[in-house]
Amino acid sequence: MWTSSFNVRVLAVLPALAAPALAQHGAYFTMGSPALVTESLDPLLNPGTQSAHVHSVVGGSAFGPTMDFALTQTSKCTTFGVTVDNSNYWMPTVYFHKNGKYTLVPEASPKHKVYYKYGKGDNTPDLERSEFPQNFRMMSGDSYLRSDDGSFGSAGNQLNWQCHGSGNQRATGFPKGFTSCSGNYVGGLAATMRFPSCWNGQDFNPAQPMAHMAFPINQDGMAGCPEGFKKARFPEIMMEYWLDVSQFDGQYSADEIPWVISNGDPTGYGFHMDFLNGWKPGVLAKAIKGCDIGNTGDPLDSPQCFGAGSVQSEDAKQACKIAPVINQDIGQNGPLSQLPGCNPIQAGPGPATKAANCAGGAVSPPTSISGPIASSKTSLPATTASTADSTTATTGGSFPVNSPPPEKSSSSAPPSPSPSNTGSGLQPVSVNSTSGIWKAAGCYLDALNPRSLGNGRSEWWGHQISSSNCVEHCDSIGAKYAGTENGGQCFCGNELVNSASHPGKCNSKCTGDDNEICGGSAHLSIYSLDGTVALKRRKIHHRRGRHFKPTL
Repeated sequence: MWTSSFNVRVLAVLPALAAPALAQHGAYFTMGSPALVTESLDPLLNPGTQSAHVHSVVGGSAFGPTMDFALTQTSKCTTFGVTVDNSNYWMPTVYFHKNGKYTLVPEASPKHKVYYKYGKGDNTPDLERSEFPQNFRMMSGDSYLRSDDGSFGSAGNQLNWQCHGSGNQRATGFPKGFTSCSGNYVGGLAATMRFPSCWNGQDFNPAQPMAHMAFPINQDGMAGCPEGFKKARFPEIMMEYWLDVSQFDGQYSADEIPWVISNGDPTGYGFHMDFLNGWKPGVLAKAIKGCDIGNTGDPLDSPQCFGAGSVQSEDAKQACKIAPVINQDIGQNGPLSQLPGCNPIQAGPGPATKAANCAGGAVSPPTSISGPIASSKTSLPATTASTADSTTATTGGSFPVNSPPPEKSSSSAPPSPSPSNTGSGLQPVSVNSTSGIWKAAGCYLDALNPRSLGNGRSEWWGHQISSSNCVEHCDSIGAKYAGTENGGQCFCGNELVNSASHPGKCNSKCTGDDNEICGGSAHLSIYSLDGTVALKRRKIHHRRGRHFKPTL
């Protein structure tokens, strides 16, 4: 959740943009997606930590606690049919609340359906639309809303809930007046949300998540964007989140609203969605100029859209899964006595407040992190709140706190590999660089927010990373340590802060050399000249998140 000093309410002064019915054929395309993972992560608002509530995530398989564009491009698969979209999209889950129990509502086909719309008023392509810049991110909606504050427009504009049953009940918040959403040709309860598409050129700010974007006034190209938001106009993303509520038929009356969002919202107004761009550069820009297949089901691999070989099978989409990195009971094994995390029910009508604590043990089980395919769980270090500033040497011996690390050997010949300096199975065990032979020091946790190594200031992403070329890069800038992470990230620095040795957690093959290991999810393969690393414990002041400046 985020404290809303600037949110969608600011945009209420803009005229509401009517939501015209989409023609079956026109300047837009659709993609359906199953879930990639369901867990409490939000790399936009809570980078590097457990998020405030549970989300359903779709898109590229590189999704994790902290994200940028370069990381999306390391995805091994995507849940979308178009394989060049490694973006991630996520939204809160929904629970059925009855008799003090919370049952996780399963998703229904098509589960997550995304529309990319880039047409003018006459539904022909708008040639003034641009693709998203690298590192672009945005969200739509406000997790704290509990009533219609005037920013949504008519139902079906920016947020809409609909029971796709015999009555098709529809409202901005949760609708009522039904006891079943079955009986229609589709059936199910669905949320539809639109993202803003007019950009002011600024980066996403977690403290003011909507400040850099605005909804358009009309469909007339750049002229349709409000003043101050004419840096670029992107395709409008509209997304549907489908829920199978059939198992609850007859368990509630037509006057009841039994649904509650994972953030503790029983009204539906606090629903929201997040987007992090992972489109392969150039392909979306080409498609929005001529892909006008609409909702007809015509192939997205046609030449005017994404080309031959760009679409995968339904089986491939369904097979794209990652394991949760948060060890938490979210209701997948049965009803819960409270919502996961610290999310007491807040019905409004005023905005919800951030819960400082939850009485009665409502906080979820302890957070733990694992790799995307690891079965074991490794607890996050308690040192993120430590007041000490101590030093400990690991790998290859130890020395007293606050004393200097051992001096390098004066011998020019490297020592023979041994269990103490082979880096716990890291590959390569040594790298010959300009200043000497760097040795693998081991696998270490990355605290992420802030980064354990270099705090993100000495990063080298967007390349074909290997542990060897990362060492060479860090050596060239005079850094003491080099660290690779998650297969495609390189960090340099002189301290390793709030970390811990986690042998066996570095198992990701390098994007630049699959014979080498480049860390793991939230874990670093560390290299140094003497094969050791000094760990720092330091009290941190939590930041709102890392900022990446988008560029067109």
